[in-house]
Amino acid sequence: MLTAAGLIIGYLESFLVLPFHVPGVRIGLANITTLMALYIAGPGYAISVAAVRVSLASLLFGSPVSFIYSMSGAAFAFAGMCLFKRLGFSVYGVSVSGATLHNIAQILVAFVMVGSRYVLYYIPVLILAGVGAGLIVGSVSAILIARIGPLSLTEDRDRITIVSDKGGGE
Repeated sequence: MLTAAGLIIGYLESFLVLPFHVPGVRIGLANITTLMALYIAGPGYAISVAAVRVSLASLLFGSPVSFIYSMSGAAFAFAGMCLFKRLGFSVYGVSVSGATLHNIAQILVAFVMVGSRYVLYYIPVLILAGVGAGLIVGSVSAILIARIGPLSLTEDRDRITIVSDKGGGE
């Protein structure tokens, strides 16, 4: 469900016009679903949400090149988010680390693909954008995580039931 939500949010975000124009900068609202998955269901579930979402988004709306950029960004972001969460950072810090590392990974991919060191000069701009985007994504995620709470997965013969500690069902 979080994968589908992330895919829809990402698609809708493509229509969002930011009040400033910086090439390649997006808020990354679809990452709310990955951050939520990390906090409510754990890293194993979160990595599958991120990987499937990025793969489907690239297949449906992108290209092989966009897949390389997106997946490298997602991998760096996920590793950073797991590390910062383990170190005890708040959801805001975890989100900012993910957004910033996502941007840095994409610049490194651009550096390799384009073969020019000049793309590296864009890193400070993308770090600032990552902090802003991370705070927005972290704020929304913190509200949703607090409302939903951690999940427990219970397996029955015919179905898997997801039960929130805050109450809820499938």
